[in-house]
Amino acid sequence: RLEQNELLRAEGAKLASKRAAWFLGHRDLLAPFVDSRTLAKLEATAASAGAPPARRRIDVQPETVVGGEMRDYQLSGLDWFVDCYERRGASTILGDEMGLGKTLQTISFIAYLKLERKLPGAALVVCPLSVLSTWMGEFKRWCPQLRVLKLHSSDNAERERVSKRVVGDVKGYDVVVTTYEMAKAAALKAVLVQKTVWRLVVLDEGHLIKNAETDISQALRKMHFVTALLLTGTPLQNNMTELWALLNFLFPDVFTSSEVFDSAFDLTKSRVDAAVLNHAHALMQVLMLRRLKETVAASLPPKLETIIRCPLAECQLFWYRRLLLKDSAMLRSAESESGFAGAKYQLLLNLLMQLRKCCDHPFLFDGAEEDPDETPLEELVEASGKLRVLDKLLLRLHANGHRVVLFSQFVRMVDILEDYCTMRGWRMVRLTGSTNRVQRMVNVQSFNRPGSKIFIFLMTTRAGGLGINLQSADTCILFDSDWNPAADLQAMARVHRIGQKKPVHVYRLVSGGTAEERVVKRAEKKLYLSNVVSRESSSGEGAADGDLEKLSSGEVISMLRFGAEAIFRGDGREPTDAEIDAIIDRTRSGDDGDGALAGGQQSSAATFDASAPPVETHALCGQSLASFGSVPQSAKAIAEEFR
Repeated sequence: RLEQNELLRAEGAKLASKRAAWFLGHRDLLAPFVDSRTLAKLEATAASAGAPPARRRIDVQPETVVGGEMRDYQLSGLDWFVDCYERRGASTILGDEMGLGKTLQTISFIAYLKLERKLPGAALVVCPLSVLSTWMGEFKRWCPQLRVLKLHSSDNAERERVSKRVVGDVKGYDVVVTTYEMAKAAALKAVLVQKTVWRLVVLDEGHLIKNAETDISQALRKMHFVTALLLTGTPLQNNMTELWALLNFLFPDVFTSSEVFDSAFDLTKSRVDAAVLNHAHALMQVLMLRRLKETVAASLPPKLETIIRCPLAECQLFWYRRLLLKDSAMLRSAESESGFAGAKYQLLLNLLMQLRKCCDHPFLFDGAEEDPDETPLEELVEASGKLRVLDKLLLRLHANGHRVVLFSQFVRMVDILEDYCTMRGWRMVRLTGSTNRVQRMVNVQSFNRPGSKIFIFLMTTRAGGLGINLQSADTCILFDSDWNPAADLQAMARVHRIGQKKPVHVYRLVSGGTAEERVVKRAEKKLYLSNVVSRESSSGEGAADGDLEKLSSGEVISMLRFGAEAIFRGDGREPTDAEIDAIIDRTRSGDDGDGALAGGQQSSAATFDASAPPVETHALCGQSLASFGSVPQSAKAIAEEFR
C-alpha cells in the first residue's frame, strides 16, 4: 500500500506540472479569477512539464464495456475524460443535463484507466445513498470485469471487513463505491483519507460540495487523489460562490480565493456583473463538458412546462391575511429598518414558510381541519385553490390514460395528496425522506412495471429528485416550487430522460400574487445564472482554443431559453374545463396559446433582466395589510377564529 501511494503521489506531481502548463496556455481565461502570485506559482510548477503527448481520439466503444451500445455523445464524453487526463493533467466536470448517462460515461473512463491502461490505484466513487445500488448495478451491467467494492453498511462488522480489505489488499479491487455519509464518517477517515491515495475520485451529484464549509465538503477536500471527476446536471444552482467551491475542490492551488465569484451575482442586492459571468462562461467551456438533451438526444420527445396561476380559496385568504396580521409589527419594523439579521431574520423566514404552506393548503396548519378522519372529499378540495385546479387536471389526465409524478416540498402536503387520491379511488405510491431504500425500489418497480395500474407517484421534491427513473409516466406536476430551481429540474428529469417515448408535460402550480410567486421569480434569476455561465459546450469535445463565443457578441446567448414555455393567467379565476383541455393537449407546442393560456413565455438570456426588483406582493387581492382586521396572537388563535 505504501509503495503504491508513493507511486501515485509521484504521478500526481507529474500531472501537476502538465496541468500548470495547460492553465498557462489559457492565461487569458484564468486571469480574471486569480492573482499574480497564483500565476507565478503556476509558472514555477510548469517549468518541469514536457511537451504534451499526441492527441489520442476515442471514437470506438472500448471492448471492456459490454452492457450495451454507447451513444456517440457518450463516446465523446469518454474522449474528453481521456484528453483531460493524459494531455492536460487536469480534473474536470461532466455537466451533462440529467438523464444523459453520466454514470455510463464514468464507468467507461474507469475501465479505460484500469483495464486498458492497467494503471495502479483504485477509483473511489462517492454518491448519494439513493443511487448507491444503481452504481453497483451499472458497474455489473456495463463492465463486469471491474472488481467493485461497496463501502456502506449499517453493520459495523461489515464496514470493518471492507475497510480492512481497502487498506490491506490494494491490488485486489479496482473501484470502491461509497456514500457521502460514509465519506464524512470519522470511523472511515483513516481508510478514505489518511491511508489511501486514489487514482481517481468521482463525486456523483458533485454540486453537493457547493458549500465549502460543510462537513462533507471539508472531509472530501482532505482526500488524496491523482485526478477527480465531478458529475452534476446542475453545476450552478444559487450563486457564483458555489462554482468557486467546485473549482477549488478540483484545483485548490489555482482557485484559492472566492472574492471575484462572491461579488458577481447577488440576488439579495439584485446585482449582476455581466462581465464576470462572461469570463466565467469562457473558463467553464474548457473546464467542463456539458450537453443538453435537446441537442444530443434528438429522438427524445419534447418537454413542455406550463405555469398555472391558481387563485387562493376563501379559506386560504383567511389564513394568509391572519398570518400577515399576526406578524404585522415585525413586518412594519422590517420595512423601516435597512435589514434584519439573526433571530429577527429567522422570524421573517418562518413567516415566509407559513405563507408558502398556506398557498398549498390551509389544512397544513394544526387546528384548521376539524376532524381529519372525517373530512369529506369536497371540503378537502374546496379549501385550496391549487387542489381545486389539480383536481380538474387529474380527473382529465386519468380519463385520458396519462400517468403522473406529483411533487411537493412538504411531507404533510404529500399526506394530504395521498388522502385525496384515496378518496378519488386512484392507485398511487409515495416516496419521502423517511421511505427506506427497499420500499423505495419496490415502489419504483411497481410504478414502472409494464401494464401497471398505478396512476400517481407522490413524492417530496428533494427525496425523489435523485436516482429514480420514471419514464413510464408522461406528466410531472410541481404542486409547489423549490427555492433552488435545480431541485425542480432534477424532479422533472425523473420523467423526461432517455428512454421516454412520449411527450412530457410539466405543470407548475403557483398561487398568483402571493409570496410563492416571489419564490418562482427568484428561481428564474438563478436559472439565468446557470444558463449563462454553464451553458452547453460549443462542441462534443468542448470549446476549441480561441473559439469561445462571448456573451456580448455571440448569437448563442440569444438562443438560450429557460423557464416555462407557457403560462395560464386566469386573473383570479380557475381554468375552465375547456382551458384544462387546452393545457393538457399533447399536440400543443410551447408557442401555442389561446385566451388566458399564453405561449412563447420562455425567457431569453439575452434580454432577461436579472437585476430587476422582486415582484410586488404587498397587496393581496387588492387589499393592503392595514385592511385585514384585528391582530391574532398565534396560529392556534387563527384556527379557533376560522372554526
